[in-house]
Amino acid sequence: MLRPIALLQMLLSALPALAQEYPSRPVTLVVPYPISGPTDIRGTSRMTKTYKLMAANAPPAISDTLSRLVQQAIRYESKHPVVLDRQPGGATTRGALHVARSSADGHTLLLASNATMVLTPHYVPEVGYDPTRDFELVSPLVNMPFVLMMSTGLPFKTLDRLIPYIKMRPGEVNFGSSGEGSTGHLAGELLRRAAGLDMMHVPHNGGLAALNGLATGQTSVMFAALPLALPYLNTEHLRTLAVASPRRAELLPDLPTLTESGISGVEVVAWYGVFAPNGVSSNIIRWLNDHIGESINEASIRSQLLMLGLEPVRAPLSQFATRIYAEGERWGPLLKAVRIPGRKAS
Repeated sequence: MLRPIALLQMLLSALPALAQEYPSRPVTLVVPYPISGPTDIRGTSRMTKTYKLMAANAPPAISDTLSRLVQQAIRYESKHPVVLDRQPGGATTRGALHVARSSADGHTLLLASNATMVLTPHYVPEVGYDPTRDFELVSPLVNMPFVLMMSTGLPFKTLDRLIPYIKMRPGEVNFGSSGEGSTGHLAGELLRRAAGLDMMHVPHNGGLAALNGLATGQTSVMFAALPLALPYLNTEHLRTLAVASPRRAELLPDLPTLTESGISGVEVVAWYGVFAPNGVSSNIIRWLNDHIGESINEASIRSQLLMLGLEPVRAPLSQFATRIYAEGERWGPLLKAVRIPGRKAS
């Protein structure tokens, strides 16, 4: 028979192996976006000819692409399946709340963007979760540049004429966005303040609807996510002026930044990442981060993402977490200043 001390040593030596057995069952990745996201036109009635043409060229939804990338990265090294669980609603807060309240064992994850983790909590009161308290960052995925676009219905073609044009027409020029509190809305508010413009915000139900509003002259300018804007750059109805990033987009090296164009203080880059409920062990976080990061770094996947207008991110978790916190500190006061009184997540 084994002595008690020897038996205890055997049990203790087995604990690390047991702790490293992850995943031990199916992993659920909650995707808080509707199927095909803002480019989905099912159920849309009385579409204009312009809208039909734009919808025919609509790019694949970002949430579809990224959720399947994460699914494959985890599944490649696991004998258990990865289930994609779509939970749209409340401007992504429904899915975020579900994950925040899940067991902190790494088997329930969240695909989230800066909207979920930075913008919405500051723009919509009482979302029910605290991004810094209720979640652990698992892995950054991609940056998503935004471009400033203009309707070709305006009587000029360059950015240097746009600003004086708007200033001479206080309250008459509209800027569109994919919705209240969206990244495009934030960028428009920054431009309005940085250049001293009196513009009206016109929110739409998604990015494609906002681009259609710009193409048909309902609005004059908007900031569009690059993946959505790519099929429509410099078309008959739309003109692209600049990118709202600190540096030029990898896919559009000839398109200047707003800073290069003489407008400073308007730097907005959206991002996507994977999050887990607070309290997940560091070993599980490390396992997920390693495998998702390896997938992002594969040349074929990186090339695919770049062609979609997404820029892969491979950064230390601490560095990216600091970025998220800094964005909250920077954008919070502005978002609270422009939000609709009494608005709640629904």
